[in-house]
Amino acid sequence: MSLISDVLDCLNEERSKANLPVLTQNNLLIQTAHEHAEFMNKRQVLSHEGSGGSTFDQRITATGYHFSTAAENVAMGAVSAAGVVKMWMDSPPHRANILNAQVRDVGLGISPATPDTPEVSRYWSLTLAAPLT
Repeated sequence: MSLISDVLDCLNEERSKANLPVLTQNNLLIQTAHEHAEFMNKRQVLSHEGSGGSTFDQRITATGYHFSTAAENVAMGAVSAAGVVKMWMDSPPHRANILNAQVRDVGLGISPATPDTPEVSRYWSLTLAAPLT
């Protein structure tokens, strides 16, 4: 299994505990999250602000995904799927994003924090959303 699949499994396990529907990977949200993780890595900064001062909702919209609700979680330093999900679940705002009953789609981006030690430190970007119906 890939690291992204492992994170999705961990996220869905947490949602299952709360009797929430599973999250499904969405290619547009994957693109959003991947680009933001790469941006943070390039700048060596953990931030919700992206290229050109963009916000997560602007980045999602720019891909063509039309949403009714959306959120973003970022993290730095976790080396495993369980580790990053634990970091997010231990943070009340990030936990609330993961356990938002409205979100259905997800994208995850992971970027090594340093080229010399990609297994030690990573930038993570998680984009969660519900499509506009």
